[in-house]
Amino acid sequence: MRILVIGGSSFVGRAIVQAAIDRGHDVTLFNRGKTDPGAFPDAEHVIGDRDGDLSGLKGREWDATVDVCAYVPRQVRSLLETLGDGAGHYTFISTISVYDAEPAQVGFGEDSPLLTAAFDDELTIEKYGELKVGCEQVAREIVGDRLLVIRPGFVLGPHDPTHRFTYWVERVAEGRSPIAGPNADQPLQGVDARDLGAFTVAQIEKQVVDTFHVTAPDPAPTFDRVLTEIAKGVGADLAEVRWIGPKPLLPLTVPPSHYAILAVGLDKARAAGLSWRPLADTARDTLEWVRAERAAGSYAQGAGVGPTPDQEADLLS
Repeated sequence: MRILVIGGSSFVGRAIVQAAIDRGHDVTLFNRGKTDPGAFPDAEHVIGDRDGDLSGLKGREWDATVDVCAYVPRQVRSLLETLGDGAGHYTFISTISVYDAEPAQVGFGEDSPLLTAAFDDELTIEKYGELKVGCEQVAREIVGDRLLVIRPGFVLGPHDPTHRFTYWVERVAEGRSPIAGPNADQPLQGVDARDLGAFTVAQIEKQVVDTFHVTAPDPAPTFDRVLTEIAKGVGADLAEVRWIGPKPLLPLTVPPSHYAILAVGLDKARAAGLSWRPLADTARDTLEWVRAERAAGSYAQGAGVGPTPDQEADLLS
């Protein structure tokens, strides 16, 4: 298949591109050429800007398009209007955040009520979920009979630019005691980007028109279990954890009212072939990657995410 990936050089898009190439597809990446421009030298690279210059896509056709980096509805509309029928089967990478977390129940499915759509022209983190709902609505309006919607939870693994999971991997590997943790019983689902990529490409190959939760595992582990699996993966003894409750400085933590959003139902995706590697394997690979990046002086993602040792001491006190 000829597959166009909007973005494609950073994390989720990177994993989808790699999965597509591994399965023998011809891949075109459309992006600004700023994030790791040397990635995937055997793929076609079209330089442009989805917010200003889509000219490189006009008049061309692909069997499938994967949109990894649309955050406001106007971006979806402008892309699909530029591509027209040339988009082929269209995959929109959405988010679990499209749901209203507080009334949701653990194990909820893809047909659960969504937030009210927002159609602002610019992304604000406060409306992240609402804007993604708006993106889904625009995509369904334009290409509803060719639309695959993927709703990931937290995405984990090598090449993660957020440092959210990477913080916990490095913190556990460090071995310093005690560790400030949120609530031991907080659920935490997260999918390895490589598993997300493999599932997404498999659905594209079958031209599936549907919506899936793509996260892992099921049932959701507690935060206590997540740290235990990380320790197993990085080959460390888990230091004492002091459970101090959710704090803004602690990545991947939420209040109890939002627990359901981190424990969604996966029956539909599993029936469609979703599988996931052990969390310990993701932790091991993440540590290997981040240590190599730090040794090369090329790791900048960690700035400001997760407490410093002094900040952690303040939290513990």
